[in-house]
Amino acid sequence: MKPLDPRLLKQSSAVRRHLVVSIVLGSITAFAVVLQAWLIATVVDLGFGGAGRTVRVTGLILGIAACFALRGGLSWVHQIAANRAALTVKSQLRNDVMTALLDERGVGARPDSGSCIALLGSGIDALDGYFAKYLPQLVLMITVPAVVVTAVTWADPISGLTVGLTLPLIVIFMILVGMLTKDKTEKRWDALKTLNYHFTDVLDGLATLKIFGRSQREGMRRVGEQHRRQSMAALKIAFLSSLVLEFFATISVALVAVSVGLRVVDGSLDLRTALFVLLLAPEAFIPLRQVGAHFHDSAEGQEAAHDVFEILESGRTHTGTLPVPDLRNAVIEFDNVCYSYPGRSVVALDGLSAQVIPGACTAILGPSGAGKSTALAILMGFLDPQEGRVTVGGIDLSELDLVEWRSQVAWVPQRPALVSGTIRSNVALGFPSATETDLRRALDDAGAGKLALDREVREGGTNLSAGELRRVGMARALLRVRHGGARLMVLDEPTAGLDHDTEERVLFSLSESGVTIVLVAHRRAAINLADRIVSVGGQTVVPV
Repeated sequence: MKPLDPRLLKQSSAVRRHLVVSIVLGSITAFAVVLQAWLIATVVDLGFGGAGRTVRVTGLILGIAACFALRGGLSWVHQIAANRAALTVKSQLRNDVMTALLDERGVGARPDSGSCIALLGSGIDALDGYFAKYLPQLVLMITVPAVVVTAVTWADPISGLTVGLTLPLIVIFMILVGMLTKDKTEKRWDALKTLNYHFTDVLDGLATLKIFGRSQREGMRRVGEQHRRQSMAALKIAFLSSLVLEFFATISVALVAVSVGLRVVDGSLDLRTALFVLLLAPEAFIPLRQVGAHFHDSAEGQEAAHDVFEILESGRTHTGTLPVPDLRNAVIEFDNVCYSYPGRSVVALDGLSAQVIPGACTAILGPSGAGKSTALAILMGFLDPQEGRVTVGGIDLSELDLVEWRSQVAWVPQRPALVSGTIRSNVALGFPSATETDLRRALDDAGAGKLALDREVREGGTNLSAGELRRVGMARALLRVRHGGARLMVLDEPTAGLDHDTEERVLFSLSESGVTIVLVAHRRAAINLADRIVSVGGQTVVPV
């Protein structure tokens, strides 16, 4: 784990500004530390010399108070700057992630909702510790020891050499602790994401679980216990590492103290210089100890930042700008299209070659896992083929304007996406200016005539059955075809979960739509609607 991720510097101007401010404040703090030590040593030396009540000593004491006030003020300003930088960076990262996830021209798989909840919530919030505690101490670790060692060496070369040789010991143990902490923090972050995944899945399927009387109490307890164990393991390493750093820092200061004390006794070192060195020696180690202590505050935030950059860097923006051909007479062709999902050894789609004829219904058939849904995702522009290509009217899909392309497509996935609102607002997403008559007709033709337009819909349609979800999605697609200018319908098992009469009504509406249809189907009635059948996994195209 790098102390400062260079991607943060590149991504956020707030990080760069904060780093500059931290360097300036750290440098001033370092000189204030040296001045304060010199003033204290001088006052004590004058006091032992019998000048404790002179005007000069009074002025020095006021100077010491000013140094304390200056250091306190610098610390306060540093904290304020760190908190503001953290707020700005978190807001910017969240905005960048949401922009990447909602980018209409984005290509590639999207992370699941559980991962996004963990990342955009408590994950990025963990950057507070990084900016408010770790990063300021990281800057002080560079500036303060450098200035302090220089000042000590100027005053007493032997003590400067001792401090200079023992400082690297702290750094070495910090690196070792960091390597161990990284592993524990990654496991804790993975446990937190697993807990989020499990909780989200339970919420999504809560209605079904209650119907079948299945309790998830034991599962939630097991996942929560795993998160607790990983958190306690990370805390244990944090406490032990602090003990190690404190021990070596104490031993290092003791070496300086013994050397200075012996030389003061034999008269080879004056009291003022000895006090100056003794006061400065601990100051050289404090920033390093604080960095080690606050490293654990930053580790989880850096893990979250790493996940953020994975999302930002893994996604690709579609750059095609060519106008989309008229889909009423443009042939869509899959030319030896192949695709494999990252991290999987099995090919999801292997050498698909097929034609989609304008105005016809093309059914894609094949066993589960053969790549039917993957083929539709590639056609929608959600994924890029790794081999082969998809052409529309002879033009590669990658060269077309993706937003314009999707504006001409009505898409119904296996689980249509619904937003919080009403049946009316969700169907109207297909054509926002549709009248109530248009909405009612689309619902009737989708077999959802009994659904009230004002019925409440929760986020994701969790209060609707699977059949109702599909009917609302189909109504939205029909509205998009009739009024929204769509010329192509892409349907993934459009009649799954529907009863026979509703299925017949939906299929009749599709046959009367007059647009090109590409559908994945398993049920005979839907297959009989097709003019052409494509067998996934081969090149066979059989007319029906």
